Amino acid sequence: MAELVEIDTRQQFIPVSRNKIKQVLLNDFSASKKSNEGYSNLFKMFEVIWHHDMHDNLESLKSGYESMNPDSNDNLDYDNEKISSFLQNLDETMIDGNWLPITDKEIDEALEGEDVLAISLDVRFDEFKNMKLYRLGDNYKQTEIKSLYGLKKEMKNVRIFGNVLTVLEFNDKDWFMADRKRKKYYLGEEGEGLHIRLFKDVPHLDMEVIFPNTSPSMRTLEKIKIGAPLIGGIVSLSMKYGPMLFGSESGDTSLSLIGGLLTALGTYVLKTYTSYQKTREKFRSAVAKDMYFKGIANNESVLTYLIDMAEEQEVKEAICAYVFIKESDVAMNEEELDDKIEEWLLNSFGHDIDFEVDDALAKLEKMKLLSVGEDGKLSVVSIEEALVTLDDYWDNLYDFVE
Repeated sequence: MAELVEIDTRQQFIPVSRNKIKQVLLNDFSASKKSNEGYSNLFKMFEVIWHHDMHDNLESLKSGYESMNPDSNDNLDYDNEKISSFLQNLDETMIDGNWLPITDKEIDEALEGEDVLAISLDVRFDEFKNMKLYRLGDNYKQTEIKSLYGLKKEMKNVRIFGNVLTVLEFNDKDWFMADRKRKKYYLGEEGEGLHIRLFKDVPHLDMEVIFPNTSPSMRTLEKIKIGAPLIGGIVSLSMKYGPMLFGSESGDTSLSLIGGLLTALGTYVLKTYTSYQKTREKFRSAVAKDMYFKGIANNESVLTYLIDMAEEQEVKEAICAYVFIKESDVAMNEEELDDKIEEWLLNSFGHDIDFEVDDALAKLEKMKLLSVGEDGKLSVVSIEEALVTLDDYWDNLYDFVE
């Protein structure tokens, strides 16, 4: 099995499922059947309340995206203001889910290097009117890489982005038609709208394969492989027919000799062209196969996925903060709580996480479960009182009767 190594830069994203977090918390801190049941009910209340709140965010995102969704059956009807408003709303959701923007430096590194796929692609970035790229989860993975046409194998430490989100808006038709070189790349109606794609397990240096507007850029080794037969053929023909062709008197060169020479040369040219087409097709096939297994969701369905992931993060942070404050033998301040949870995540799951303690405490405070003393020490209400408080909150979510 390939080995995953945590990257140097610590993340706020907790790459462990909510169910596993709950189970380990119960195993580590639940001393009796009664407390186990109490915590399970408390976790359930956290989940339903945040699911309700995040559902409102989802509906807001879907409503804002409706007019620019490429998959919509209605005519697209959006402007720069609508795009800007939606992207701002999306940014807030990404922050809740602990996503990070992909930097220009990381993009440049991907364009210049190769990891798993021995393919270089040129991305036509100027075609995008809007482009946002996000990543979630970041690890190094020991991966077997083939080189020298598969003859050599070596293990390489490959940086993997657990999830990558692309948000792309192409320039309009007038932009493409204004330049002769751009016309052939115009996508027509397919390119209209705001395109959202979600991918998994994307090698950093192969990240360009997730863009829809790329052209293969062959490596020097591939160019040599394609051009060698033609160069060798020309040299061979020159050695065989050169003395006969150029050593004859004017008018002595036979038509059959010239015909044979042209036929042989044409054969080498055809072989070279065929090899070039096969190499391009090999590149396309490798990219298509890779993308088939890496694609998770497109357009509106991505929004549901993002909200679900953000909801998971919010609940995991809240239940960890509550349990650690509740079960601690001594009162802790914010920094001490942060250290305790980070140590537990590392020891229990092997992930060195930069736990977002301030956000977790803000959630508990919003739900009226947290108290902070003058000395900065933290305390939470009992499980029984917390359940009553949350139940009351749930019952009064909607109160339309005066």
